[in-house]
Amino acid sequence: MRDEFCHFRCVKKEECGLLNTVQNATIPDERLKFCRHCEVEGCMQCVASKPGQESLEKCQQCMPGYSLTEEGECEMHGVWVFVLIAAVAGVLLVFAIWWYLCVSSKPSVNEAGVQYGLECRARSRISQAGTSETYALSTNLMTTNVAGPGTMALFRFEFAILVWAITLLAVWMGFVYFVSSDLLILGNRPAESPQILCAAIKWGRQRQMELIWTKVSWMAFAYAFSFAGAICYGVQQTKMFARVSAEEEVMTRYVAILEGLPKMKGSEKVEEILKDAVAQACEVEVVGVSVCWDFGEHREEVMHALEDAEEPSEGQAPQQSGMCGLEGSITNKVLNAWHVHLPDEAHGHGQGHADANTKQLLVSLETTSTAYVVFASQQGRDKALETAKASGIQVNGAACTLRSDCYAPEGIMWANFHITEAQRGGRLFTASVNLLLACTAWTVLLYIPYAYYMASFSYANGDEPGEFSEGIFVCLVVASQIGLFVVSSLGAKHAAYQNEDQIQKAYTVMYNAALILNLIMDISLQAVLSYLQMVGVGAHVADGRLLGSLTSFQEIFESYPIQKSVGKLLFKYCWPCTFLVPFLAEPFVAQWLPWQTAKWLVGANPKIKGENAEKAFELGEMEQGRYADCIFNVILVSCIPFIAPAYIHLTFGALIVSHLYIYCFDQTKVLRYARKFNFSGSEVHWLGMQLFAIPISIFAAGLVFKANQMTGTEALGSGYLGGTQLWGAMAGAAIVHAILHLAVLEFFVKGCGAPSSEAKVGHGYATAARLNPATHFSTNPVHCLRSKHILGHSPPQVMFVAGSAHQWSCCCCCCCSCCCCCCCFCFCCCCCTLPVVMFYVLKIWCFRNVL
Repeated sequence: MRDEFCHFRCVKKEECGLLNTVQNATIPDERLKFCRHCEVEGCMQCVASKPGQESLEKCQQCMPGYSLTEEGECEMHGVWVFVLIAAVAGVLLVFAIWWYLCVSSKPSVNEAGVQYGLECRARSRISQAGTSETYALSTNLMTTNVAGPGTMALFRFEFAILVWAITLLAVWMGFVYFVSSDLLILGNRPAESPQILCAAIKWGRQRQMELIWTKVSWMAFAYAFSFAGAICYGVQQTKMFARVSAEEEVMTRYVAILEGLPKMKGSEKVEEILKDAVAQACEVEVVGVSVCWDFGEHREEVMHALEDAEEPSEGQAPQQSGMCGLEGSITNKVLNAWHVHLPDEAHGHGQGHADANTKQLLVSLETTSTAYVVFASQQGRDKALETAKASGIQVNGAACTLRSDCYAPEGIMWANFHITEAQRGGRLFTASVNLLLACTAWTVLLYIPYAYYMASFSYANGDEPGEFSEGIFVCLVVASQIGLFVVSSLGAKHAAYQNEDQIQKAYTVMYNAALILNLIMDISLQAVLSYLQMVGVGAHVADGRLLGSLTSFQEIFESYPIQKSVGKLLFKYCWPCTFLVPFLAEPFVAQWLPWQTAKWLVGANPKIKGENAEKAFELGEMEQGRYADCIFNVILVSCIPFIAPAYIHLTFGALIVSHLYIYCFDQTKVLRYARKFNFSGSEVHWLGMQLFAIPISIFAAGLVFKANQMTGTEALGSGYLGGTQLWGAMAGAAIVHAILHLAVLEFFVKGCGAPSSEAKVGHGYATAARLNPATHFSTNPVHCLRSKHILGHSPPQVMFVAGSAHQWSCCCCCCCSCCCCCCCFCFCCCCCTLPVVMFYVLKIWCFRNVL
């Protein structure tokens, strides 16, 4: 009836809008048998037809982003954006397929190179101590130390999230089983007609208020369990790091960082000068000094000099014309991205000329203010630290300090020590601005056109987007996450931190911040446009009022149409966009595709052999950026309790399925598809524990919101708190918890990792060097070159590369009593598990050349 909500009468189709029925519902729907409103895609104000006349609906005013045509239709402005993207993507896809068909169709004429590369690939995997045997895929990586305590912590973190999600889902399903199964459908019941929609709104609001105590109880449990569990977990992992660090023979026991050095030229034997200065000042035995040189602007020259010592000068495949030339050019770019250098007889001027250029480069370099001092014993290092703290160390008139270090040598970024903290701060600011611009550009150029289209659907009368629209949404969300991943990765790398752990920390913070900002912008934009569209078609709320008549944001957010719209959007954002698709593609893009491409390229070119074949088949690197993925997923599910109850079990179930897959994939990747590595530090894991305060803070805010709703009646916005009081209370709860959470971690949990008085004393640098070929000498590229060209060591120091079939030796950097045992050893496939240099990591192989 016209003046009564949820009252209907049967009329003939020519009587739509008459007989005291709703005046603007004049169009008979033959399929659903009801009189509907005027509906034009993208229309804000529609002119209805006369009663009984079909197809006479015209738009009077279109929504933002649409223009009105002469026929009364609304035409979207941003269609050309999607057409252009589809055209560019289609062209790139055609070229990629064509290139792969070209390289795959070539005959294999280099089987020896392929087999050698595959053998090196197998050797570079993580192996059991003292053997070349790999670990079984069923190995428990939470308790077995295969690649440092950081690896154990990563898998414990992933497993803890699974336990957390399963527990919360089990408790929620307990409410469903013992209280009411209506909790599974409250908020997502389909409504294809006004009658069904009206019944769903009335019933849903009534049942929601009757059962709201279940949601408040569940959120109280979720908050308490999450907070207590996070603290208990933090205590356990802090103790684990302390225990493993005390038991394992690690390089950091014998190393101290010397800071405050004056600038010295590369023509001087700086290493010997510093070694003598420290030994005399501290009266301890010093193995050697690895200096941090200022070679940031000469990084490529240094790396090429190292490669030229082991392989021919860089060349390329013969240049061809036409399509063959294009195929060869693409192939060369792929090989160069892999650092595969083909022999070129016309390139270069001989080894003598290269050595002269290298020596000239080394002489021109200057030191930074930092160097790593390696001591023969842990007691010697500790004594040196105490002596330096009391009286300092004089080097060429400059007072230098000495401090301990917690980072493994394979994670040190030797080319970044020339960057000051002020410069790094400026770079981080630039990276943050770039992230903000990327989010804004993505929203304006791509997401707004899509949101305008999606807003043309009214979730209030059964008019909802189909599978094609949701497919576009999946592509947009996944593409935005990949784009933000690249921008965050470049920003973290450009900040030029001195250690890989610090880079991963910066990446995790920037990536999560960008994803949260992108989520807020996307969901808010689409929710606002959906609200405008529903207001335009006259959507009602449970008490019969028009949605457009509501003036309080609290009332609008609690209304059924908005709850359903936002809930559907947020769930689609979670599954499959964020929880599944990016990880489902990773094995193909990051493992299978590079391996298959290497087989084709190496097999077709007999020049690719030896170390070049080894580089082509090189395994990828494991990363700690997985913390960023896990934390964002948890943040997403913590937002679900704000909306209708029906999405809780769906979202938590999707999270569990996704993280089961992630855990199994990471386990397989570590044991079979990643180069040897060593996550020795706890910084990234500690950051993950700190960031977990965000979802728990959201739970605290949600608990305030739902508890306030429980104090009210069935009327919208009738809780004890309203307006700014409610939002202030929610913000206060979130902020107070965040402060409390971080304070407990800092002042209680961190203290649980204090070193024990009974901590194991190391056996000496000699033992550590035999177990870990990655030393502060073998990972320093400039030191390796100076060992040969400036210091004249015999044999010279060779750069450490995990899994190589070559033998490696360290330079003689110590006194005669330590020379043989400390600084000369072999690296072969039967040695114990070897750490690997932790360089910058990409989750997706197609960005390898970019980074």
